[in-house]
Amino acid sequence: MASRPVIRSIKNPLVQRAREVLAGRDKRTIALEGERLVDDARRAGLELELVLVAEDRAELAERLERVGLALERVDGETLARVSQLSTSPGVLALAAAPRARELGELDASKQTVLLAVAGVAEPGNLGALARSAEASGASGLLVVAGGASPWNQKALRGSMGSLLRLPVFVVADASSAAHALAQRGFRGVAAATRGGVDYREFDWRGPLVLWVGSETGELPPGLGELAAVSIPMAGSVESLNVAVATSLLLFEAARARRA
Repeated sequence: MASRPVIRSIKNPLVQRAREVLAGRDKRTIALEGERLVDDARRAGLELELVLVAEDRAELAERLERVGLALERVDGETLARVSQLSTSPGVLALAAAPRARELGELDASKQTVLLAVAGVAEPGNLGALARSAEASGASGLLVVAGGASPWNQKALRGSMGSLLRLPVFVVADASSAAHALAQRGFRGVAAATRGGVDYREFDWRGPLVLWVGSETGELPPGLGELAAVSIPMAGSVESLNVAVATSLLLFEAARARRA
């Protein structure tokens, strides 16, 4: 069977569809740029709506076809014009956004840590938070709507695929989510820049939800009575990057629970 012709026009309907998703005009679809993200999405069971591969990435195209992906070959310059990266990786795929989990799916009987993020505006920070959550063994990531979307392309890249593997819960209201989690037996703890219990001395046992606020450290109202943990800092440093600070807390929680 003859192969399809290489797409060479930016006006091609498939190329225009990719541009629409990359521009954020279809919130139900995610864009995956790069070989690793495409592989992660496939392994996560996402159905790929469209796969565009640069004409000069013949070896990659053949590999993807061997695992059963239908794809379209695109002139490299055309694909580069679509890409939102400074250098196109030569492959771009579209898929339906993963299903956001329901809080009722959480099992509070397990020694589980849920990371809850409210107000983080920078997608790269959200991606890094997801990556640390998965690496530390957290059971999931809860994202309060209004900050960066977990399906933002920059967040997906920053997570190195963690957002496609980790259970993600998206809620409209932090207060309602906190109440529902408390009813399910989760103890709430807030990451605080100052004034909290030393994170190395905190009791991390039991099912708990670690609330992390915006890049400024501010948490939304209505979370109820939360314990607070802080990371002691030397010198004149006021605070750590939200992803760095949260990583320290998550890995300390994992260490303490193994002890």
